[in-house]
Amino acid sequence: MMKSFLTTLLVAWTTFSSVAWASEEANNLNVTLNGQTYIFERPVRLASMLSIVSDKNDWYWPASTVFDLNANDAELEREAIKAEISALLPLITRHSDKYAALGHLYRQISSWDLHTRVVMPVSYNRARLIAEENPMFQFGRYAIELNTRPKNVHVWGAVKKPQAYLHQNGTPIYTAIDEVKKGKRPDRSHVFIIDPQGNIEKKGIAYWNLDASQIMPGSQIYVPINSELFSDRIEKLNWRVAALAVNRVLPQ
Repeated sequence: MMKSFLTTLLVAWTTFSSVAWASEEANNLNVTLNGQTYIFERPVRLASMLSIVSDKNDWYWPASTVFDLNANDAELEREAIKAEISALLPLITRHSDKYAALGHLYRQISSWDLHTRVVMPVSYNRARLIAEENPMFQFGRYAIELNTRPKNVHVWGAVKKPQAYLHQNGTPIYTAIDEVKKGKRPDRSHVFIIDPQGNIEKKGIAYWNLDASQIMPGSQIYVPINSELFSDRIEKLNWRVAALAVNRVLPQ
């Protein structure tokens, strides 16, 4: 009898503790700022949060990011893209280059560290001066990652080995990508550039459509799978994958 009573009491206390924790979580603003967690009992504006660390380093604001840890949109989209690739594979010859390229892409996106990103400008000085760039953060959980000027660009997709390459000032896109060893079925005419601020652009790299734009440090270069002549299914997949990459937590 006593054992049963104690078990019931323990279950009740565990349930009460979980509810209390959830209630406390719902009524606080929990911000992880470069690995350090801060808890606020009221909504706080971006400038106030950035003021905590604004003078701690020479931050490269264009590469700073905000992630909404309350949302799972990015993870849901990753699963949807993986399902799309899985649906394509049975329609393709198993030992073909296209099959290998899709499998390689599937493994890459499966390995990413993802959080749902809030695409917004992050700058202490601009947040202090421009009301539109100083939003109020409501209760919930967020992560803010501030970085010094990145040294690399991250290349992935239809390449032999997805990896970071040293960023070189003044190097146009077509020169940077020309040095990367391609994998199976790469698009040799275009790449997707995902800059640190979350903008996505499709850029030309073939002789007939060369884009001389330079790459921001910290950008991602996605070498897409070559699309098909009579179907836009691969092209749509390429755009979805590029958009998903905006949510990556990139290694520095």
